[in-house]
Amino acid sequence: MSESSGPRAERREIFAIGRGQYENIGDVLLRRPLLEWAREAGNLHVYVGHSPPGYDEGLGIEPADTVYRSFAKWYVALIRQAWAGRADSLYKPGEVQLTLVGMKEHIVMLPAVALVRVRGGRVARIGAGARNFAPLPRAIMWPSSALSTYTRWRDDHTASYLGFGPAMPDLGYSDGLSDDAVRAMIAEPGDGRDLLVVSLREDEEVAPRPYPDRAWMEGIRESARRLGLRIAIATQVLVDDERSRRLAKDLGADEVVGWPSLEGHAAQEARLRQLYRRAQVVASDRLHVIIAGYTEGAVPVGLQLDDSTKISRHFDTIGVHGIAVNTIGLEADELASRIESLVERRAEILGALPAARERLRGVRDDLHALIGRSTEESRPAVADVVRRRSASESLARPVVFHVGRAGDVPGGMTQVINAYLAWRFDRSDVAVVVSRGNPGDHLTALRRFIAARRRITAIARSRRAAVVVVHLSERGSFLREGRLAIHAARLGLPVIAHLHGSEFAQYEAAHPKAVADVLNVCAQVITLSDEASRIAARTVGEGRVRLIPNAIPDGDANDKRRTIVFGGVVSHRKGIDVLQDAWRRVAPAHPEWTLLIAGPVRDEELVDPALPQATFLGSVSHERLMSILDDASIAVLPSRDEAMPMFILEAMARRAGVISTAVGGIPAVLGDGHGVVVAPGDADALADALSELIGDEGRRTTMAERAHARFVSEHSAHAVFPVVESVWLAPLGASVAPAPVGAPE
Repeated sequence: MSESSGPRAERREIFAIGRGQYENIGDVLLRRPLLEWAREAGNLHVYVGHSPPGYDEGLGIEPADTVYRSFAKWYVALIRQAWAGRADSLYKPGEVQLTLVGMKEHIVMLPAVALVRVRGGRVARIGAGARNFAPLPRAIMWPSSALSTYTRWRDDHTASYLGFGPAMPDLGYSDGLSDDAVRAMIAEPGDGRDLLVVSLREDEEVAPRPYPDRAWMEGIRESARRLGLRIAIATQVLVDDERSRRLAKDLGADEVVGWPSLEGHAAQEARLRQLYRRAQVVASDRLHVIIAGYTEGAVPVGLQLDDSTKISRHFDTIGVHGIAVNTIGLEADELASRIESLVERRAEILGALPAARERLRGVRDDLHALIGRSTEESRPAVADVVRRRSASESLARPVVFHVGRAGDVPGGMTQVINAYLAWRFDRSDVAVVVSRGNPGDHLTALRRFIAARRRITAIARSRRAAVVVVHLSERGSFLREGRLAIHAARLGLPVIAHLHGSEFAQYEAAHPKAVADVLNVCAQVITLSDEASRIAARTVGEGRVRLIPNAIPDGDANDKRRTIVFGGVVSHRKGIDVLQDAWRRVAPAHPEWTLLIAGPVRDEELVDPALPQATFLGSVSHERLMSILDDASIAVLPSRDEAMPMFILEAMARRAGVISTAVGGIPAVLGDGHGVVVAPGDADALADALSELIGDEGRRTTMAERAHARFVSEHSAHAVFPVVESVWLAPLGASVAPAPVGAPE
């Protein structure tokens, strides 16, 4: 396609780099999924350089994409669109070379990404990993990382070293056989695969490797003999083709898939995938050779001819350990035994692939929310509230403006606002004033605070009856939303505080004046627990405090699977260390059960990636978490501090047996047999509770049904929302139209 684009729909302009090592299939495996995700969210501008035949096809370039052969023209287009406030930018996935030379890309991109951010755009770095771990280049890279709105590294070691975001599975795991096909292979292992595929790196200029010795050759041949497999040689990187021919001769290979000079990139990938679908084992010292083979159903074996940890790091991140074999000095029999032992683990190893893809889908959903503006920025404005009504009816109704954020982003407060926005209230309309961004994104936070202040001023100047509900937790929330509450009150708007935070008591004890300054300007204070009610009443009096539980929509009555779900920030506060300790004791006795841990990782040092029968899903969309809960038998949240977590109410709505801790408002909700409550920090008690619910299906079912009944009567939207609407509208008094006859008060 030409480098000039025609008229576009009103979507974001997304700039990405598709150029890579043209002769390397692995670079396409990394870039293609990210380009597909971006294309679904906006108009794609992709720089590919002077790519050879088949490369663009391999990337999945589509006619609607704007393709650039010149980096300078791509960069100028990015600057122009960023200045107009329409651009978002994606860093390319792959290896980050922490060398002074390797930093040139990040330095060159700094002015452009800074402009993108200043003009309200988003910058995402997804699927990159470090090649080395040098401290000086890491320091040089800091501004680039700090300007990124969203960062996900492709292995745990890189995430720990570079910071600014957690790890995710490598993007290469996206392609290949479907999840259903992988599960079918595990259930029916006799699939006729008869090849042991070997591919080795030549690449003398970039990262030379020694040629294998005689023991190595004998070990490969012995592995094939023991497993009853034929040997095949594959070239996945063009510069390795000469080594492939030499290996084929020395190993006496039965089949060779080289890279013919006339074959384009896409055609070579298709040839290789056909080969891998016939392989029981794919062995290589190249990461994306074994990832590609793995996604086509082969057992991956890392054949290390040096001390590199690259392969092990990227498989450790998805919970597959011990697949990299350091072959230096290894005898033939030992090498054959190591490969044979990995084949024996085939079901376990393949079983990790669907879980890795689930995590990738969560990253995809995050990107869509980030770039596609499916979050708070797509919410209706003052004159365009959520529920559409006739003009005359709309102007007669007050608007309740919720100060916080909405959309598919983590956090209980966000889900509360989402629920309000989705509900048809009897006497009011609901809208959101976006006041914050993601944690740590200070530039966006400042921009949204200023915009929220201006919007509140505009609301006060309008002639529409309005109430401002400020959603508060602690710390930054009182400094940010608290300032907005004071600003709204000074302009004469009725203000209501809605307290959410699990650490509100500690924060108030340390900062009583900051809390009092905010609560004293509020006509009403809504709380979620008795403790928060007592604290608020000391400041504003009992008459201005209302304890109202959170409410959520009902769930689906699905058939339950043998899964246990944790949902929340993976952190010390949420008790992830206690959960892991308890699960290590419980899991061996119940091999058919799986623990799913869904949520962004905050305290990475506490996470055990080798936790048995467990999958860390990372950040998932709220919709996906609810789908997982629909199927789950048990929900667990061993928090040390909470107010009233939405996750527990959502689990009750979906008929899961709930195990949690005696903090905040949880005992009042789960007491009297509606759930199991243990002491916070008590791994023994948590292990006992898990074992009892797993082993007693009758008790689990009865408890879940009782919890669902309580949810319907006390915590459903039908029960709670009429009450909360009355609290919102009370400060407006007679200016509010009365509730329809029969409407609950």
